[in-house]
Amino acid sequence: MSLRSPLRPITAKLALVIILFAAVPAVLYQQFRVAEGERTALMLDGIANQGRAIVESLRPTLMKADPTELAQVGQRMAALAGNQVGLRLLYRPRESTIDSFLLVAAVPPVAPDALEAERGFLIRSRLLETAWNSCDATEPIGRTLDNGGDEQMLVVAVTPMQTGAGCWALVTRLAASASLARTISVPYWQRPEVLLALVLYLALAAVMLLVLLSVSRNLARFERLARLIATGREPNRRFEALNEVPELAGVARQFDAMVDRLRGSAAFIRETAEESAHALKTPIGAIRQSLEPLRLVVPDSNLRGRRALEIIDQSCGRLGELVVHAHRSIDAAAQIADPPTDRIDLGATVAGLVEDMRGPSEQRNVSLRTDVEPNVVVIGGDEVIETIVENLIDNAISFSPPGTTVHVSVRAAGAQAILSVHDEGPGVDHEVAARMFEKGFSRRPKGRIDPEAAARENFGMGLWIVQRHVRVMGGSISAGNRPAGGLAMEVELPLAISD
Repeated sequence: MSLRSPLRPITAKLALVIILFAAVPAVLYQQFRVAEGERTALMLDGIANQGRAIVESLRPTLMKADPTELAQVGQRMAALAGNQVGLRLLYRPRESTIDSFLLVAAVPPVAPDALEAERGFLIRSRLLETAWNSCDATEPIGRTLDNGGDEQMLVVAVTPMQTGAGCWALVTRLAASASLARTISVPYWQRPEVLLALVLYLALAAVMLLVLLSVSRNLARFERLARLIATGREPNRRFEALNEVPELAGVARQFDAMVDRLRGSAAFIRETAEESAHALKTPIGAIRQSLEPLRLVVPDSNLRGRRALEIIDQSCGRLGELVVHAHRSIDAAAQIADPPTDRIDLGATVAGLVEDMRGPSEQRNVSLRTDVEPNVVVIGGDEVIETIVENLIDNAISFSPPGTTVHVSVRAAGAQAILSVHDEGPGVDHEVAARMFEKGFSRRPKGRIDPEAAARENFGMGLWIVQRHVRVMGGSISAGNRPAGGLAMEVELPLAISD
């Protein structure tokens, strides 16, 4: 016997897809974050090295501090900087304060009327302090600054160079609007291409989840309809009309065809059962009628002849009983395939059946008492309800001692209709309780309420047929001993949905 995979249900596959779709971005995020960090560090090192290379190329000029050559420093810096890199060359004389820094050259150039604003930016951003500290450092110092305006400046490095006259500091920075700066300052998950990929990924995940949910929901609708058809609550609805997934249209048509075949088979079984019962009852009736003339000609003194007539009469009775039980058994099988779908007022039906059985029960000195609620409506058939009630009451009366009472009640409890039949008999032991609904099992005493059946054996079909009918109606039946004595039978049937 092969083990069933836990991933076979669609709900399990749906949960697995959700987990995978959630796990993939998390794993990729960690990998991309590490790669982005390494790439950013490499780019920053490259720009810082560019600043260091510029300082080294300017070292001879800065060491001589010739005013004529210093006037050309800006042009040399522009040639070395490139389009996206901004440079500020600062100079601090030896033995001076932090406010003594001079802006010697700038790339791009700073207009004369913007010099004060540039100096204010250097002070507010504490960039002068960074340059001061870099004069005592051997490596470039990197940081990110904000000029307080509309443009964010990414200061990559401050590269110092000591001379005998003082300290030179080259500030290498990028404007946030530059493409190179955006690749460094903007998190990779905020970039347009990453956001577009995320949108496409989420769209793909949504489509896959929608497909699984659509199939799962459609199968759930099929299940509900099958259950309603089985209990007779939706006899006319079709699976094909209920289907919303084109790929399941063929499955829905096959389901409808199967239901039609079952109903056709049920109708054929019922017709065959009726014909067979009629065909068997006719010769049995003829035999019993033929016994009447024989009784007139066989004298009472002929004991063997009278005994033979009695045996023939009893055998005809047993055959008739077998025909009835066979018909009910076949009809119960037909109702499994095509259950009745009438709306039945269970309380009114039970009350009428109890009145019909009151006379025979009083012959055994057993009283019938009813307590039924009105408007307890179930889905079923009159014959089905009649078979259930008659068999339960007949069973209760057959076990009730003279002078006792059988209580029959009908009530609604939540979404269920409860039919209860309680007697005051001896009850049942555990062995009988476990087998009382089996086909052919009987511990009923002889002497039933039907006078014509008093001499017949019971065939153990009554409670089995009751259970079959109850299950066809989507209900359940249980039995148990009452604390005060006697047996309690309870049938639970689904209440009909209000129109």
